[in-house]
Amino acid sequence: MKRLSIVMLVIATLLANSCSSPPKVDHTYASKALPLIQKKYNEDFDALRTESNLFVKLSQSYHEKQKSSQKLQQAYASLREKFKKVEYIVAYLDEEAYEKTLNGAPLLKVEPKTADFMIISPKGFQVLDELMANPVDNSEEIVDVSTQLAGDIKKMQSYIGSYKFSNRQYFEASRQALVRLAALGITGFDTPGTLKGIEDAVYLIHTLRETFSFYDHELHTIKRPDLKNDTQEVFASAEAQLRQNKTFNSFDRLSFIKDVINPLYRKYKQVHVALGYETLEEISPYASSLTYEAENIFDQDFLNKFYYVSLQEDEQFELKAALGKLLFYDPVLSADNTMSCATCHNPEKAFTDGNVLSLGSDGKPLKRNTLTLNYSGLATGFFHDLRVERLEDQFEHVIVHDNEFNTTYNAVIQKLQHSPTYTNLFTEAFPEYDGVAAHTIDYALTAYILKLNAFDSPLDLYMRGELVDLPNDVKRGFNLFTGKAACATCHFIPTFNGTVPPLYTESESEVLGVSEAFEDKSIMDDDLGRFANGRETAKADHLKNSFKTPTLRNIALTAPYMHNGIYNTLEEVMDFYNKGGGAGHGMEVPHQTLAPDALDLSEQEINDLIAFMNALTDQTKFKAPIALPSDFTQKELNDREMKIK
Repeated sequence: MKRLSIVMLVIATLLANSCSSPPKVDHTYASKALPLIQKKYNEDFDALRTESNLFVKLSQSYHEKQKSSQKLQQAYASLREKFKKVEYIVAYLDEEAYEKTLNGAPLLKVEPKTADFMIISPKGFQVLDELMANPVDNSEEIVDVSTQLAGDIKKMQSYIGSYKFSNRQYFEASRQALVRLAALGITGFDTPGTLKGIEDAVYLIHTLRETFSFYDHELHTIKRPDLKNDTQEVFASAEAQLRQNKTFNSFDRLSFIKDVINPLYRKYKQVHVALGYETLEEISPYASSLTYEAENIFDQDFLNKFYYVSLQEDEQFELKAALGKLLFYDPVLSADNTMSCATCHNPEKAFTDGNVLSLGSDGKPLKRNTLTLNYSGLATGFFHDLRVERLEDQFEHVIVHDNEFNTTYNAVIQKLQHSPTYTNLFTEAFPEYDGVAAHTIDYALTAYILKLNAFDSPLDLYMRGELVDLPNDVKRGFNLFTGKAACATCHFIPTFNGTVPPLYTESESEVLGVSEAFEDKSIMDDDLGRFANGRETAKADHLKNSFKTPTLRNIALTAPYMHNGIYNTLEEVMDFYNKGGGAGHGMEVPHQTLAPDALDLSEQEINDLIAFMNALTDQTKFKAPIALPSDFTQKELNDREMKIK
């Protein structure tokens, strides 16, 4: 009888365990992978420092003796290989120092975090890469830049070279490296002179594959050899694709992102979670710009839209968005009750208005073309001149503008408070605040605009495996866009706007040399753009005529184009870019950020690019509300019309 009781107890215990949640991972093995990764990182940093010093000596010798540049090019390739082995960790641990010293874009920038006006000169690998495109003419500058770079590598190693990172940080760094590779590496952004981004991809993939293999023991311990084998298969596929075609213009980026980068991005997350290591969301109270749960860089939640605003995803968010939708279409927000946000932002035109320039309340043209609101919240700068840094702060500029809503918040609040429907909606959406207020109006509108990110274009569906195939011209167009045509070096994937990967925390502007008239492209438009946006940190010469890089999503619906609307068709826009922007058309543009060289795109290539851009049109269609509140105590307000152009 006693033996039977023991057997029954064992059976009961087994049944209880089978119904409970999975046991916590035993981390007695956890130190096996990380020390190996740390050791490799330290050794690779030593190798980078040594290689940088060797390159300086060789560049000095080359400058003095002007011998064949072949050895210099070989040494540069070796230097880049060493750099790519540590870059993914260095950039993750200190993104700001990485960009300012090791690999910043070769453009002037204004330091945003100081009270003093400070312009940062570019330095690092991207600057060196531009020079290495023509070492014969740039030999002296190569010596200067490489010497500075070697010194910065030494400094970086002194405080970050032996940093003890965690398993969590390794997985996060690896996933960020995959985003960087897709958006900045294989597109040519990272190698603006030599266009050796495909070779760089070889170095990175090899490094990631090697370090990932250090987790074989952990995956064996938790009995998940499938994760190990599946991930290694993707790495093998990556290396095979890179071996098959290394030339920049012919590389199939669409397949590489869909079949390599996205699967690896997913596998790294799955392994991270399976091994039971903490995630950033679990330990940090601060919102991250990237949603770690996303498994595809074209997922609808790849970017955390709440990172960019002061709102949180609380129980009332949908109520806020519903209220914001009513306010967006309601002319009651304007002084004479005739103009609403939808007056210039028609949902059928991707929230633009189809006019060359926006029209003011008096019917006369304003200064600039209307920007789309689709995906507009995924940015850190608003309006064409980036004068506002947060989405919720831009509405004030429209409300008080004397030729737009031409009113005040107090006047708007007083009107809204005379509608029981509106006051109830505000109370429900913002229970923590006291009814209608300036900030609750702004937050409601913000919530609605955050809902305008569908991410369901044919390209998105294809990248997520929800669409079997794309037309061949769209595929060719994507590869041109991210390759030869260099479009993706300003319109970054997957947002196709100027918010910079891999963290997407800074929105850029560009100087393109847009003319004042379509007929004569030699005369610059007199709009100074960002330089004249009213912010002291924008008063730098290189920001004259600089304008926000908007999203190209739904671009087929948003004509006419450019800040002044001078181009009516995408064919006209592509002709402008194909010839090198303003400088390519003979205009003097001192700080043009667009390369002035002709792209030499054929008519077929231009057609393919346009086919691709058309494939960025969302399937989701946004509609206006059926009716607006009509219970105002001021009876004349109940007769207002919802005007959409």
